[in-house]
Order: sequence, then structure tokens, then C-alpha cells
Amino acid sequence: MYAWVIYDIRKNRTRSRVAKRCKFYGLARVQKSVFLGKLKGKWVKALHAELSNAINQRTDRLFVVPMNDENFSRVLQTGTPPALPDMVNDSKLRFLQ
Repeated sequence: MYAWVIYDIRKNRTRSRVAKRCKFYGLARVQKSVFLGKLKGKWVKALHAELSNAINQRTDRLFVVPMNDENFSRVLQTGTPPALPDMVNDSKLRFLQ
């Protein structure tokens, strides 16, 4: 399963902490506030719980969007490389199984 993490966080420190946790879980940065990677369902829930506790519920916004392989194959991308499948399948990334 793929997981997208999308956030809008006010404080730099909190934003940095969330980005570091996304990287720890093996997600790749797609844009400044968007991460993507492969995770098992239990890790998606764990990541969501951890990030939810890290943000300010009143001022910040966080989305963790699970997506199956079939729907991910339908994602359309335009613009600069690397393509999303190449990013996600990068051997440097650590995916939690």
C-alpha cells in the first residue's frame, strides 16, 4: 500500500519534526509538504497517530492518505523528474513491511 502524507504546519520546528518522521518511515519527499512511500496498513496507522500527536490540532492540518497499488498506478504526473514510481522504488528508501 502507498501512503501520502500532506501537511500544512505553521511552526518550523514542528514542520521539521514531521518531515524527519516521514523520512524515518521511509517516505520520499514529493514536494515541500508532501511525502510518499510504501507502508503496510499497521504502519500507516502508527504514522498517522505519531504525526497527529506532533502537530497543533488548532492551527495545523495533516492528511495521511492510504492508496492501493491499482489506484496509485492511475496517478498522473507532469513536470520535473523523477517520476513518482521511480521515487518510491528508490533502493535508498526504507519501507516498513
